[in-house]
Amino acid sequence: MDMEALLGQLVLVSTQVLDIVAQVCTTIVAQPFLLLTTGILLLGGAVGVVGRLLSRG
Repeated sequence: MDMEALLGQLVLVSTQVLDIVAQVCTTIVAQPFLLLTTGILLLGGAVGVVGRLLSRG
């Protein structure tokens, strides 16, 4: 397998992954319950990361 074929396959895979991510994001935004749950999850993750960064110092 040469480099051109490998890059071609990587482009196909990345395109498919981005399509799936776009479909998931569209589904989450269309459903208020999923949007609320995702927002709480992201907010909790951000609080956890900031808490760990503050506790290191």
